[in-house]
Amino acid sequence: MRQYALLWSAGLATLLAQTAKVRKLLAEADQEYYVYRNPEKAAELYQKVLAQDPNNQYAAYRLARCYWYTNETEKAIEGYQKALSMNAEANDTIYLDLGIAQKKAGRYAEARESFNEFLRRHKAQDILRKQAEVELEGCRLAERLLAEQPDYELRALSALNSQSSDYAPSLFVVKGDTFIIFTSHRTGGQGTARFSEYGEASYSDLWVAQMKSDTLFMGRMVGKVQNLGKKVNTAANDGGAVISPDGLVMYYSICGEGKYRKIWGCSIYQSTYDPQKKEWGPFEKIEALSGKREVVVNSRGKKKLVPTYDAQPTLTPDGNIMYFISDRDGGLGGTDIWYAQKVGNEWSAPVHAGKIINTPFNEIYPHVGRDGKTLYFASDGHPGLGGYDIFRAEGRLAAWQSVQNLGAPINSSYDDFSLYWVRQDTLGFLASNRPGGKGRDDIYVVKRIPRIKIELAVQGTVRDGSTKLPIPFATVTLYEIKGDRLLPLDTFNTDQSARYRFTLEPGKDYRLIGNAPEYLANEVSVSTRDATKSMELEADIDIYLDRIEIARPIVLQNIYFDFDKYDIRPDAATELDRLAVLLQNNPFLRILIGAHTDTNGSEKYNLVLSENRAKSVVKYLTEKGINPQRLTAIGYGESQPLIYPELSDADEQANRRAEFRILSLDFAEK
Repeated sequence: MRQYALLWSAGLATLLAQTAKVRKLLAEADQEYYVYRNPEKAAELYQKVLAQDPNNQYAAYRLARCYWYTNETEKAIEGYQKALSMNAEANDTIYLDLGIAQKKAGRYAEARESFNEFLRRHKAQDILRKQAEVELEGCRLAERLLAEQPDYELRALSALNSQSSDYAPSLFVVKGDTFIIFTSHRTGGQGTARFSEYGEASYSDLWVAQMKSDTLFMGRMVGKVQNLGKKVNTAANDGGAVISPDGLVMYYSICGEGKYRKIWGCSIYQSTYDPQKKEWGPFEKIEALSGKREVVVNSRGKKKLVPTYDAQPTLTPDGNIMYFISDRDGGLGGTDIWYAQKVGNEWSAPVHAGKIINTPFNEIYPHVGRDGKTLYFASDGHPGLGGYDIFRAEGRLAAWQSVQNLGAPINSSYDDFSLYWVRQDTLGFLASNRPGGKGRDDIYVVKRIPRIKIELAVQGTVRDGSTKLPIPFATVTLYEIKGDRLLPLDTFNTDQSARYRFTLEPGKDYRLIGNAPEYLANEVSVSTRDATKSMELEADIDIYLDRIEIARPIVLQNIYFDFDKYDIRPDAATELDRLAVLLQNNPFLRILIGAHTDTNGSEKYNLVLSENRAKSVVKYLTEKGINPQRLTAIGYGESQPLIYPELSDADEQANRRAEFRILSLDFAEK
């Protein structure tokens, strides 16, 4: 017995010694991972932990994270799967990380399975669930976009790219000479610190090279790449430059106030070009664009006021509006796009650019097209093919139409960002970390592929829904479908034949809305996405209208309300304008406007809210010239839901609706 006791004691001592060694290795690995941000060194230590303790799930998961940060995507996928094989129930976040890595590798079907598994397990309605939902939608979008014929071709700017990170290109012209200014971590800059795991300078500088403007797509350069010097660059991160329309002022960002290892914030600076000396002058901070925010700086909860991250400025073609990114208070999360307007020689206080383009995640590198009304930007918060995708939206300041993904090959399953158009939608530059480049990030030239013009048209007849007979002198309006919005394009007034005809463009989705006196409007959809040659759509597309019926409730399409709101949203204008036209064309019509709420809140509160919503519709129609005596408003509260029980935000939105009923046809103007 004593011999067994000695053996047991010796075994326990060995086990305790191994456990202590594992704990020490984990502490060292975590310090490299979290404190020194050195994933390569951390990976070595996590591997040693697994050699001692092969079933240590924490070490396996952290090792996979190290592979992710060193851009070894396939190894990261294997690491996540190994961690899950140890204990699939311990951490549902691993499924999210696995899906993101699979998506980056272009394995969209596998990624969908991982995201769905995460959503099945993760019940909290938090930012992680929101991210998984966006990523899942991005997988579906990617599979659809990758099946389409590409509109662009990409070519790496080999003469400019280095083995370090190169990105954020922009052009400026001096006396007919074309120069490209870009951001780079290559050696030879003002800072001396280096990323050991990436083999490049820790801090970025602005660099410049002269290019042949007539061969931009070929990426031919005239002179060598040069650092813009210490009047512009600092020992910290500098970059993201844009040149004013007159070519004399450069706006860009400097981080940490230009000081080495100062971690808080970035600000926007300006430098003035001296045409005589042919050089950029000393930088000046634009104080009006700088922000402050409060952060917790230690485990005891101590707070400190620090500079915000304000960077990556871009200008409208007239130079009077600047868009940039910031993490200041008032945003939706991560970095958002903000704007400021020029007043004389000063800049106004920054304003948030709105929730159409911004998300709870990150928006980066805005760029305004040559038309002055199209904003291009990268985001990981809108559904996309990879991490950061490039998107576009039309509008101005904080009023934007729906966001559109630019598709492949501009976007890939990797990170794509800092798009800059030389000729809008035709020739430009972007940066990406997709495979095949020289460094971590490389600059690519993007060029539209010329296509043979396709001529398309749609035609048909406006008919009575019951008799199928033509309705003479009807009106048909053509809209383009952009996301969940309708953009009016053209209106056709039919003659006695009730025939209409429109020319269409390829690769788009359209909606046709027919109107006629004493009839209710109706709509049909048509798509030219599959058109490959000029053609007239073979079959006529007839539009059938129903006659007006007394007291029948008719839901106003797209007239929805935000939660706890009763003001008319901009996207409701089209439908309300159609109702106004119906009332104008039928001057004897009297209608009842009814509004509904979702089932959140008390019955009494919802009744008041719905009454206010109905009154908002009446007010809108009155402002369109409709006699208010023809309109009656009523609120139904939550008493008549379309969907019950409400199981999603979409269900609640469907119930927050407006409708109308025809009361009579006997109204007489006094």
